[in-house]
Amino acid sequence: MRSSAVILAGGQGRRMGGVNKALLNWGGETFLERLLNLCRAWTDDIVVAGPAGGLAGVSRESFPGVRFVADRYPGEGPLAGLQAGLSAIQGDIAWVLACDQPLASREAAALLCGRLRREPEAWAAVPVLSGRPQPLHAAYRKSVAQAAEQLLVQGERRMSSLLSRIPWIAVESGTFARSGIRPDFADDVDTPEDYARLKSEWKKGEERA
Repeated sequence: MRSSAVILAGGQGRRMGGVNKALLNWGGETFLERLLNLCRAWTDDIVVAGPAGGLAGVSRESFPGVRFVADRYPGEGPLAGLQAGLSAIQGDIAWVLACDQPLASREAAALLCGRLRREPEAWAAVPVLSGRPQPLHAAYRKSVAQAAEQLLVQGERRMSSLLSRIPWIAVESGTFARSGIRPDFADDVDTPEDYARLKSEWKKGEERA
């Protein structure tokens, strides 16, 4: 069965001073370019979910083969992006990640999607790192779009509410560690301080490599 990838890019970057996080620089490319390159090595069915007017500063023509879809519930956060993205995928399972995760891992994605395929009763496989679920770097079945929409119609926008409504598999830190996957793959950039810290840690890791 085919797998897909969904990048959530609908955030307004308020804590970053209104900066479009998809355009932040990482090693000479934007976050979005970096993640799209990761996804291209994973699948040819890539969906970017974002605002109806498109991503400021992003030309869709620069990313051939990538489908950009608009959130059907604008301003309702990542749950709205998840709903729009999963509704548009061609596969039955998707690796879902946020555009502000420069350390995203396709090895982690392969592990998550593989685990979900082996558990037909589950609707999602979600990393639980340091005791916290990380639903924005996880594997979801396409059918989760319907559950997300039901919540949005009810005025609910929290990802935690989605996890309380669907059966999901928790994939603990040790599972990733045993596969040689670093536990920082779901780290995101919410503030300038996060950005500086991740860049510093990444640079140190590159120097040690």
